[in-house]
Amino acid sequence: MGNNVVAYCRVSTDKEDQINSFIAQQEFFKKYAEQHNLNLIRIYADEGITGTSRKNRKEFNSMMKDSENGLFQCVLVKDVSRLARNTVDFLQSIRKLKALNINVRFITANMETRECDELILTMLAAMAQEESANMSKRVKFGKKVNAAKGRVPNQCFGYIKTNGDYFHLQVNQEEAKIVKSIFNMYVNQGYGSHKIASHLNSLGLTSARGVPWSTTAVSRLLKNKIYAGYIVNGKSEITDFIEKTRKQKDQSEWIEIERPELRIIPLEVWEQAQQINQKNNSELTSTLHKKRSNQHLFSTLITCPECGYSFRRFTRKNAGGVRIWWACSGRNHYGTNSCKNKITIPENELIENIDNYFHKLTVDREKFITALMGQYQKQQQSPERQALQDQLKTLQIKREKQIAMFEAEIISISELKERTTAIDKQIAQMKLELNQYGTPENNDARMRRLYNLLVNHLEKYTSVENMTNAELKTLISEIIPYPNGRIKIKLNDN
Repeated sequence: MGNNVVAYCRVSTDKEDQINSFIAQQEFFKKYAEQHNLNLIRIYADEGITGTSRKNRKEFNSMMKDSENGLFQCVLVKDVSRLARNTVDFLQSIRKLKALNINVRFITANMETRECDELILTMLAAMAQEESANMSKRVKFGKKVNAAKGRVPNQCFGYIKTNGDYFHLQVNQEEAKIVKSIFNMYVNQGYGSHKIASHLNSLGLTSARGVPWSTTAVSRLLKNKIYAGYIVNGKSEITDFIEKTRKQKDQSEWIEIERPELRIIPLEVWEQAQQINQKNNSELTSTLHKKRSNQHLFSTLITCPECGYSFRRFTRKNAGGVRIWWACSGRNHYGTNSCKNKITIPENELIENIDNYFHKLTVDREKFITALMGQYQKQQQSPERQALQDQLKTLQIKREKQIAMFEAEIISISELKERTTAIDKQIAQMKLELNQYGTPENNDARMRRLYNLLVNHLEKYTSVENMTNAELKTLISEIIPYPNGRIKIKLNDN
């Protein structure tokens, strides 16, 4: 055996006890080389990497590449399973090393590749692969047991986790306020994930990983049932322990554990968020749901109160000309059992109703603005809003005192930053919660802008019939026709 040797070692996980094992393996090879008068020039070591596939083992691949340069004549490995648990990878690696006249010594088995035929090596590798398969089964079983106990996620916004504790979380009260605000914006204020992320970032708030919020992060938070007090595990499983391919399991196979102590929002609110998400997804993928269309005057503006599908336009020629009406697309496509709302709205009647509605609104400018402002006044006068304002004022005063201490040279700039960082975060949270109430000034300005928009359009057009779909949407966000004949018109006050 040549005097220049290298060693290869690997541990399967990055847990602390395995890292200790990793260090012990390196010491083992150093001592072994000294005892056998070998020149150990390098130890190739992969931490936390599985042995079933070599594609992600950087150090192993580096060793195989270095073997082509004649740097060493022998590779020391503690046992077969440390080199590979995939028979194919194992044999390919051994064949390449043997072709380069490089020996591999498996120390525990006291065996060298130059002394063994390929049949024996194949049997050993197959045994290692079988052991890996059994280990995979044991890990899968352990995960199933942990899932049944209600194993919690490693990192989840709104909660504090103790390292090494797989089954317990503690609600982070400050982050819980942000979670509630996110659900409120999504469920009650009509914000989408992108708009919510932008708003959180404008306040300087960060996600669980300490990075700016993204649309994906907000969407993932809104779908997580943990906020309603339920731990859900077992959504997917590894189907090939060698390639690590994973498949999603049917929802009926998921393991769900109720954990009331983790509840931040009511279950009803979480379910509302899922319904909104499902409806929004349908809008993007189904021609029957609310497509982002402007083909006709009322496209995507009329919503069925029974099933949530949009109304679609129908036309029919008759002796008197062309009849045009709007009806529920869900009922039309799936049948009368899918939706009870059988109302049909003649387009000319709908136009007339909206024209009359706008005319009444704009007859008296101040009466219109006062009427719309009335719906905000209750929120403005609520004790909850006042309490938030008081807290915000206290925090702002506290921050001003810290700045005054810095200006008086009582504290340093580093102390100022340290003290105001936490205060600034609390202020941002208070502003986020107050955002749902708006301000009298902003709401008044918003109503006046809407009034001016209405007047400008009605001065330009004698009827909404002459508007485009896009122009009408600047005035109206939604039209809801009820079976009793009442039609609710929601103004676009954004």
